[in-house]
Amino acid sequence: MLKIAELSRAKEALQEKTIRALEEAGVNLDSVSGKSDRVKIVFAGQYSAGKSSIIKMLTGDETVATGAEITTQETKAYEWNGLEIVDTPGVHTTLRPDHDEISYKAIAAADILVFVITNELFDSYMAEHFRRLAIDKDKAGEMILVVNKMERAAGGNTKAQQKVIKEALREVLAPYTPEQLHISFIDAQSYLDSLEEREEDPEIADELFSRSGYAAFIETLDQFVEEKSITSKLTTDLYVLDNELDKAISALTPGSEDADIDALEENLKQQRHILIDTRTRLQREVQDIYADASAKIRGLGLDAAALVDAGLSKDELEEKVAEYGKAAEELMEQTRTAADDHVHSRFLELGQNFADMEATEFNQNLKIRLVDKYDNLPDTVKKVFVTATDLEKKGDLLVGTLVKSGIPEILSLTDSSYKAIRLTDNTQKFLKSSLHTMNTGTKIAAKTGKAGQIASKVANRSSSVFGVVGVGLELMLQLKEDTDEQLLLEAMKNNRQNIRSEFNTAAYALDDYSAEYIRQCVVTPMEQSIKSVEDNISDLRTTRADRSEQCVKLERIQKDIQTLITRIHEAEG
Repeated sequence: MLKIAELSRAKEALQEKTIRALEEAGVNLDSVSGKSDRVKIVFAGQYSAGKSSIIKMLTGDETVATGAEITTQETKAYEWNGLEIVDTPGVHTTLRPDHDEISYKAIAAADILVFVITNELFDSYMAEHFRRLAIDKDKAGEMILVVNKMERAAGGNTKAQQKVIKEALREVLAPYTPEQLHISFIDAQSYLDSLEEREEDPEIADELFSRSGYAAFIETLDQFVEEKSITSKLTTDLYVLDNELDKAISALTPGSEDADIDALEENLKQQRHILIDTRTRLQREVQDIYADASAKIRGLGLDAAALVDAGLSKDELEEKVAEYGKAAEELMEQTRTAADDHVHSRFLELGQNFADMEATEFNQNLKIRLVDKYDNLPDTVKKVFVTATDLEKKGDLLVGTLVKSGIPEILSLTDSSYKAIRLTDNTQKFLKSSLHTMNTGTKIAAKTGKAGQIASKVANRSSSVFGVVGVGLELMLQLKEDTDEQLLLEAMKNNRQNIRSEFNTAAYALDDYSAEYIRQCVVTPMEQSIKSVEDNISDLRTTRADRSEQCVKLERIQKDIQTLITRIHEAEG
């Protein structure tokens, strides 16, 4: 099953179970929304390309209308395993010219955009529509291109035929390449037919299933989800529920016979709150740092692309664009340094919060009382005392802290994560893989005469990073001599798109990097401390034999939520 669907279904089920349990416990649920923040997969593209059939293939929903006619007049949403699957009208239909506007509105809200064409590929209108989304609307990084109805292709849905189609797509996709985009080759009807044949002729059903490309499609979706860290969206509701459960459990848990043990639990709950609050804020703040840099890189691309119309000489244009490229590179390094500094600053601030908490008169007196009565504490409480504090007596002097923050360990883990990221993905390599060489960026369809020879020569010449700008300019200078105004305008348009697209690609790469940075440098180190505190709270609560059945039930659900959050974070890595 699709990974995001499996996790979404688990989240939806756990959410419903939690809300029911809290209602039974008499908890006011005003702060808990029953509406799920579902991941949204939007299907768009050519009408009659089989979008509805693919949705039916993916979800198994028999209510999805399919057929040769236009089956989707408005956007139509389907709930499937905690996901929202959205079918949009096909674009470029003479019957309903408003379809394009309806589709674009849905596309803007997509977490994953599945753009569907047939084995006949793009006509001129669909090519323009695709490029508008991928380049002008900057959606290439959120898009999976699906080629459906592959059984109608000359070679069927085979590796050899897929290779032929990828080459045919190359010109339309430029300045991206087929290797850079997520592309899936399927035949949805073969999959649906395989279901009908399953009981009567399993062998034919297996053959149809193989031809459908279903397994590869699911693998492509999973790969996309992993790269874009879309799973992190699922944790939003879980954090809210976890907090509500924690409050409910506290209200339902009876006090122990020892007020100091209750005070120790309250201390641990304060630590947990501080840690979770810091993690949530820090994830958002680091994400904002990288998002701001990505927006600036895209802005640099717009400014660099505008130079094409500035009347500069070839050398001046190359020099100016190179300066923008250098600025993008410097911005990437500055952003990583800013993120490093911010994470360290927040962790040091966290340590100070724990120090202030430790210094209160109440906690100072509590730790003295706990050390004095240590020998008479229940074994479970002793275990918590050892793992949750570093207190000890040296003679008559009490040393150590009641609040064991783990900040040095967090900083150490974060330092290691910084180094690991730097070793595997240094900025220069990162930039060069993003601002890639585009040998076909200014390629124009073959034409006769001198202009056609120049276009062919330029398109086949290799170039360095940003060398595509010089290639395009050389083409334009030659065209001035040929006075082919239409070809000149086309070349200038291509160059503007290519320059902008390469900066956009760098911005996408930075977005991907930020997700990995947050996982390694924020989530992983902090979750270790949070889990340690949660385990200690749980151990203290188990010492109370008179806990209600409701309380135990809520504790089990909370443990399930914490486990699912960990699974989701592991799926991101």
